[in-house]
Amino acid sequence: MTITAPIVAKRMAEVTASVRAYMRDFPELNRLITGQESSDRQIQWAIMDTLDEWNATPPFLGKATLRNMPPISMLRDGIAAYLIESVAILQTRNEVSFSDGGLTVQIAPARANLQISALLRERFLQKMGKYKDSQNIEAAMDVSGTNSELYYVNDGYFYYGVSYYP
Repeated sequence: MTITAPIVAKRMAEVTASVRAYMRDFPELNRLITGQESSDRQIQWAIMDTLDEWNATPPFLGKATLRNMPPISMLRDGIAAYLIESVAILQTRNEVSFSDGGLTVQIAPARANLQISALLRERFLQKMGKYKDSQNIEAAMDVSGTNSELYYVNDGYFYYGVSYYP
C-alpha cells in the first residue's frame, strides 16, 4: 500500500504555484495592496471548486482528482475565474464613492473583475467542452465510452438484425 498524501500535497503545491504565476499575484507586483491578493488556501479552494465543476459537467468520464487531473492549461482559466470572482465579491462589499467640492470619485474595480471572470469562465467552459467531447469520442471507440440515448432506443445499435458491436 502506498501513501498518496505527499504526492497529492506536492501536486497541489505545484498547481497553486502555477496559478499564482498565471495571476501574477506577487507582493512586488501588487501596487495597491500589501502582499498577495489571494492566499494559498484561497487558490486551493478555487482549484477544488474547478475540479468539482469539471466532475459535475457531462459527459461523466470518471472523477478528476489532483492525482489524475486534466491538463493545468485546461483548468487554469476556471481556477482564475473562481479567484477573480471571489475578489470581486470582496470589492463589491468594500466599494466606495465619495464627493468633495463638486468632484465625485467612485472606486469600483469589481465590475472590471467580474468581466474578466466571465471571459475566463467562458474560455474554460469551451476548453472543457471540447476536451470532454474528444475524450468521450475516443473512449467510445472501445467499450469504456458513454453511450448516447440512441444506443438504448435502437436496442444496442441493432440494424436489420445485425449488431455493429460484438
